[in-house]
Amino acid sequence: MLSIFGWQKACRADWEFSSIALPQASLLDSGELACAEKYAAQADDASGKEAYQEMVSAASQMEQGHFEDGASCAARALASFQEQGDAMGTTDSLRLMVLAHRAKGKLKEAHDLVFRQMEAFSTASNTFGKARMLLLLAHINHDKRGSRNRERAKEWASTARQLFTELGHPRLEAQCLLALVNIVIKQRSPFAADETKQLVDMAVPLLRAEHDVLGEAVAMHGLACARALTGIYDGAADAGREALQLFRKAKRRRLEAFELHCLAAWMLAMEDSQGAIQAAEESIHIYMQEPGMSSAQAAVLQILTKAYIVGEDCERAIAAARAALERFDGDSRAQAVALEMLALGYLQCGDFSQAAKLAEQEAALLLTLGDKSGSARALRLRCRLCVQLQDFSAAIQAASEAAATSATLHAFSEQAMALQLMADCQMRNGALVESRDTAMQARQLYRDLLDRDQEVLAMLQASQASALLDDRANALEVASEAKELANRAGRRQAEGISWHTLASLHLDWGRLADAAKMAKKALSCAKRCRNHKEQGRSYLLFVIISLMISKEFEDGASDSAETGESSQGAATEHLRNAEEKAEELRQLAENGGALEPLCAACSCHALAVVHLHKGNIEDSLRTAQAAMTAYEESSDLVGVLQMYLLMAKANLSRRSYHEAREATESAAWLGQQLGFRSIEENANSILQEIEAAADGTSEPLRRRIPEMPNVPKMDVQALDVDVLRGVVQQFVKVLIGHHDDGIDPDRPLMEMGLTSHLAVVLRDQLAKVLPGLSPPLPVTLIYDYPSIAAITELVATTGTVPSGSSSEARLSSEH
Repeated sequence: MLSIFGWQKACRADWEFSSIALPQASLLDSGELACAEKYAAQADDASGKEAYQEMVSAASQMEQGHFEDGASCAARALASFQEQGDAMGTTDSLRLMVLAHRAKGKLKEAHDLVFRQMEAFSTASNTFGKARMLLLLAHINHDKRGSRNRERAKEWASTARQLFTELGHPRLEAQCLLALVNIVIKQRSPFAADETKQLVDMAVPLLRAEHDVLGEAVAMHGLACARALTGIYDGAADAGREALQLFRKAKRRRLEAFELHCLAAWMLAMEDSQGAIQAAEESIHIYMQEPGMSSAQAAVLQILTKAYIVGEDCERAIAAARAALERFDGDSRAQAVALEMLALGYLQCGDFSQAAKLAEQEAALLLTLGDKSGSARALRLRCRLCVQLQDFSAAIQAASEAAATSATLHAFSEQAMALQLMADCQMRNGALVESRDTAMQARQLYRDLLDRDQEVLAMLQASQASALLDDRANALEVASEAKELANRAGRRQAEGISWHTLASLHLDWGRLADAAKMAKKALSCAKRCRNHKEQGRSYLLFVIISLMISKEFEDGASDSAETGESSQGAATEHLRNAEEKAEELRQLAENGGALEPLCAACSCHALAVVHLHKGNIEDSLRTAQAAMTAYEESSDLVGVLQMYLLMAKANLSRRSYHEAREATESAAWLGQQLGFRSIEENANSILQEIEAAADGTSEPLRRRIPEMPNVPKMDVQALDVDVLRGVVQQFVKVLIGHHDDGIDPDRPLMEMGLTSHLAVVLRDQLAKVLPGLSPPLPVTLIYDYPSIAAITELVATTGTVPSGSSSEARLSSEH
C-alpha cells in the first residue's frame, strides 16, 4: 500500500497565491479622494481655509500610504468643519478618517466614529448628513465584520439611496448603488453576476449624467468582479477592459495599474498566459513609476510568475522574481513575496534544493515580521520540497515547526494540514507508530472543525500506517469507520477514496472477492463525482483484482480435473470483466480523462496488465512504456515504479533476463530512495525469480558495466563548469559506447541509448567525483535533467551559490 497523497504534485497545492481579493471598496474610497481636488481649488478663497488645506494634505498623505499622518490631518479638518457647522466638510473629513482607520484594520473604531456623527445629524434633522453617514456605515460594515453587519450595511446603503433620491443627489445615489455592488459580491450569491448587472445598469446612467468617469469605471470594475466570482472570466475580462479605459480617461494611473492586475488574474484563469503576462508586466511598469507601491508590485508579481510558469517559461519567472528581490530591497514583506515566487520558479524547473532553501528563507523572514501564518505556510512547502529531496528528517522538522506555529495562532486547520504532512514523512522514514499517532492527532482537529473530507483522509492515513505495521484489525477498523463517516456526511468523493483503501487492504491480504466488491463501490463513487483521476485509479484497481481472481481460477482448473471446466469458465468471465473495464477506462481517457493526465496513465497501465495476463508480451511492454511516459509527465514516481516492476515481469516471461533485471534493480533503487519498503521487497522477490529462471543458462544475468575512467574528485565549492561538462560527457560516452568525439550536450541521453539502469550508474559516478554535494543528486536525475547540459547546470547550481541577486544572498546570510 502506498501513500494516499500525491507528493509529486502536492508541492504546489499549498502554495497560496494572493487572490484578487474583491477590493471594490478600496476603489470606491479612492474615488472619494477626488474631494481633495475640490478643496484644493477653494483653499485660497474660502473662509476657514486651514481646514481645506488640511483636507488636501490628508488626501495626499493617504494616497502615499501614510495613514497615520493622513488621519491626523483629517481629524484637524473635522474639528474645524464641526465648529463651522459645515455638514459637507464634516462628512468629507469623516470619510478620510474612515479610510485611514480601515487601512489600519480599525473597523470598530471607524464604525463608532461614524455612528456617533450619524446620531448627531439625526438629532439636528440634517437629512443630507445622515444619508452620507449611512453610506459610510455601509462601506465600513460590508466586509470583515460578519454576515450580520453585512446585512445591516445593505439596509443602510438602501436607506441612504432612498434619501439621496429624495434630496436630488444622483451622484451620491449612484455611490449607494455601488456600495450595494460590494455587498452583493461579498455575499457570494450564485446570482451575484445578475444582481450586480442590475445595480450597475442603474448606477451608470446617473454617473454619466454627472460626468463622473471615475465612478463609472468603478461600476464596471464591480461588474467584472461579480462575473469573475461566478466563474465567468471572459465576461469579467470584457468588463475589466471597459473599466481600464475609463480609469485611463480619468487619468488615474494607480487604478489603471490595479485594473491591469485584475485583468491579468482573470486572463490567467482563462488559461490565456500571454494575455496575463502582458497585463501584469504593464501593471508592474506603472507601479514602478509610483512611489511607495512595492506591496502592489509584489501582488502583481505573483500573477506574473504564475503566468510565466503556465506558459512554460520558468527562466523568465526566475528572472522576474530575482529582479523584484533587488527592487524590493528595504521592504521585507515584498521581499518575502519575491522569495516565494523565486522558489516557485525553481520548483517548476525541478530544482527542489534551491526551492527548499528559498522557502526556508521566506519562513524565517515572515517570522521576523510577525507573520506566523505565512511562515507556517512556507514551512509546509519546505516540508514537501524536502520530501522531493528524500531528506525526510528535514521534512519532519519543517512540518513539526509549521504545526507548532499554527497551534499558537489557533489556526487548527493549518495545524492539522501540517500534522498530515508530518505523518506521511514519518511513514516514509519508517516511523510507523509515530505516523499513525500523528495522523490521528490531525483527525481529531478536523473532527473538531467539522471538516469531514479531511477527517476521512487523516483516518485513511492512520489506517495505512497500521497496515504497514501489519496491524490488520486496526487498519480495517479505521478505514471502515472513515467510509461510514463519509457516507453519513454525504461526501461521495471521500467515500470513494475510503472504498478504494479498503479494496487495497483486502487485496494485500489476498481477500480478492471482497476487494473486487469494494473496488466496484469505489468506482461507482468516482463516477458519481465525475472525478476522472479517481475513476482512473478505481478502474485500474478493479482490473488488477479481476485478473488476480482469473489467475486463481486458472490455477484451480489445472489443479483439479473435476472442477476444471467450471474454474476455467470463471477465469474467462473475470478476464472478460477486466478487459471490459480496461476498455471503458481507455474510452474515458480518450474522451474526457485527458483533463486529468493521470487517467491516461492508468488506462495504459490497465491495458498493459491485461496484455501481460493474456501472454501478449510485446503489447504489454509497449503499453507499459506508454504508461511510464504518462506517469513521468504526471510526475507520479509511484506509477513509474509500478511500470518498472511490470516490465520486469514481462521481460522475465520472454526470458529477456538482462532487461528484466535492469528494470527490477531500477524499481528497487527508486523504491528505496522514495522510502517505499514494500516496493523494495517486491523487487527483491522478482530478482529471486530472475535468478532462479536464469540458473543454468549460458547467458550472464548482469550486463557488464564498462570500466569507468578514473576521474579525480572535484571541489564542489570551486567548480569549473567547462571541466564539469567534460567529465559528464566522458562518463556518458563510456556508458552508451559512443566513440565519436562530440555529443550534442542538449540531446536527451535516453534517445542516445542511456537506460534507466545506466542512469543510476551515471548518478553514482558523479556522486563519487563530487563528494559533499549537498543536497545529493535527485532520484529522478535522468527524467528531470535529461541532457549533459541540464545535468551540468544542475550540479554547478547546486554546488555553488547561484548567480543572482545580492538581496537573495544577503537574505540567505541573515536567516
